[in-house]
Amino acid sequence: MSYQRFPVPERLQGVVEHVWMVESAPLPEVRREILIPNGRPGLAIALADPGTRHDPVTGAEWVNSGSVFGVMTRPHVLGQIGTSSYVGVEFTPWGLAAFGLPALVDSVRELSEWAGAEAVAGLLGELRAVPFGAARAERLAGFLAARLTGVDVPQVVVEAVRAIDELRGRVAVAEVVRRCGTSYSTLYRLFRRSVGIGPKQYAEIIRYYEFVGGLLGGPADAAATLAALHGYYDQAHAARDFKKYTGVSATTFLAVQNGIAALMHERSVQDE
Repeated sequence: MSYQRFPVPERLQGVVEHVWMVESAPLPEVRREILIPNGRPGLAIALADPGTRHDPVTGAEWVNSGSVFGVMTRPHVLGQIGTSSYVGVEFTPWGLAAFGLPALVDSVRELSEWAGAEAVAGLLGELRAVPFGAARAERLAGFLAARLTGVDVPQVVVEAVRAIDELRGRVAVAEVVRRCGTSYSTLYRLFRRSVGIGPKQYAEIIRYYEFVGGLLGGPADAAATLAALHGYYDQAHAARDFKKYTGVSATTFLAVQNGIAALMHERSVQDE
């Protein structure tokens, strides 16, 4: 499986974090992987055989052909068969608003519903006409740059996200409020309006995401140590959150194929 990230042009900085691409050899049978919440909205476009995306909480399932999705507070399961080739972006936590989109927390909007069927068809043609690599990333970035509507994100939200990310979610909201020099009510109101969830829930998602990254990078018996390092009260607390954000136990998660999760975490470490 090939996975790569590409930087975005200056015009998109602050609303899009990067463009990504993933390709794999044809799959003869359905492969399922758990997509873990990471506090970011995203966009994904299938350039070959589209897979499926399943919400285990609501039971909803849709074809993963081309869509925009908001911050997830629970896992989704990706299913893929045939030739896998996707390109997409990861927005900043508040990035959807810059394109006139609502927060879409735990929900998905078809790309054609947002940008129009004709524009999306043209984009697909352009993306398929160039190979995996920077030229394809530039095409998608240009498509998005043309659709910026502009939005002023409160600086306190940017500072709060930065503080939570830098501390890997291991920070109390009271400390974030202190760092930002504001009140809890103001931070909560602005954060929820811009991101779609509150700062406490965002910190929980980031802390858990970092916990899973450590688990993917080490042996299964490292779970207790990782729990302590990532601010959990004990291993039982970590296990409850693991089930909450993946839908399965840590043992089950490590037993299944989670190439996407591993690649995302590996690349996140390299990007630091």
